[in-house]
This record gives sequence, structure tokens and C-alpha cells, in this order.
Amino acid sequence: MTPSVREIGFSAVPVDICLVGELPPPPPPPPPEPVFSLAQLEAAREEARHEGFQEATAALNEQIGAQRIEIAQLQDAVLASISSQGEALGHQLHETLPDLVLEITRRVLGGFRPDRENLLAIVTQTLAEIAPGTTDVEIRLSPADLALMEGVDAQLHQKYPGIRFLPDADLGPGDCMARSRFGLIDARAMTKLESISRSIK
Repeated sequence: MTPSVREIGFSAVPVDICLVGELPPPPPPPPPEPVFSLAQLEAAREEARHEGFQEATAALNEQIGAQRIEIAQLQDAVLASISSQGEALGHQLHETLPDLVLEITRRVLGGFRPDRENLLAIVTQTLAEIAPGTTDVEIRLSPADLALMEGVDAQLHQKYPGIRFLPDADLGPGDCMARSRFGLIDARAMTKLESISRSIK
């Protein structure tokens, strides 16, 4: 087969033709990689370690500061709570302590049996509220306590002429009641305790 020759029309496809007088210079070679000595590497490593330590220290200080603020706030809250509870407890004690002391004292006095000296002190203290020289003074004691006053009442006749000692079955050990023209003196132990309880409430 005879090869055929085909004509190419350069006018059909635009072609840019640029005439170059010289070729561009080749790119410069890359700079040589820096070479560091062992001392420089060690210094750079030490500097990086120091910077890392400073950053870690700064972060730790920041955390410590935040924790201190949190602890201070928690401490304030705890102190406020304790103060509030303390006030409530103090109020509760103020309300209940007198009654508690009164009840304890009642139980203690329930087994109390005064001797002659105790009874004389009770009677003398009761009579101290009556002016010396007052006549027609009446002292009431429990029957058991009255028996202990035998021989002691004579000492009081000089100060209170006409003083009389009478038994009263309604009175307990250590109770004493005195009557004169000035009125009645209630020196019973429970009466004294109730008066003290009212004064401290």
C-alpha cells in the first residue's frame, strides 16, 4: 500500500511560537544543612528543657491559685455553716439546758437526806429573810427533819422570840417554809430550783 501524505494546515490551529535567545539560568543549589556542634545541641536541649519547666511551673501555679480560691470559698461556706449551726445549737441549749439541769437536780435531791448541820443552815438561811426580833415566827419542816431540830431550836429562840417548829407531811427532806406577820417564805428545794430556772431562761 502506498502511504498517503496528509497536509497540515497551520492556519487551522493557532500555535504560539516563541524564539528564545538564551536558556534561563539553572536554580541555585539548596543551602547546605546547618551543622551544629555537640555543645550547641546540648545548649539547645537545655534551653528547651528550661522553657518546658517554666511553662509547667506557670501552669502548676495557675492550678494552685485556682485551688486556693476554691478552698477559700469552701472554707468560708463551712465556717458560715458552723456559725449558723452554732447559733441554732446555742439557742437550743439555752431553751433545754435549764430544764435538763432542773430534772437532774430533782433526781439528785430525791435521795438527799440533810443532817443536823445542813438542816440548821437551811432554816437559818430561811430566817435571814425575816427581821431579827420578829415574834410569832412559824417554821414548817418534814417530820423527819423536825426530829433532827430537837435541841437546836433553842439557839434560834434568842434571835426570834416565840419561834415555833411544826411538822408538815407535805414537805420533803430539806424543805422549809416560814410564816410570820410579813407573809410566807417558801424555801422548798423545788421552789428554789424553779426560780433559778426561770431566771436563766
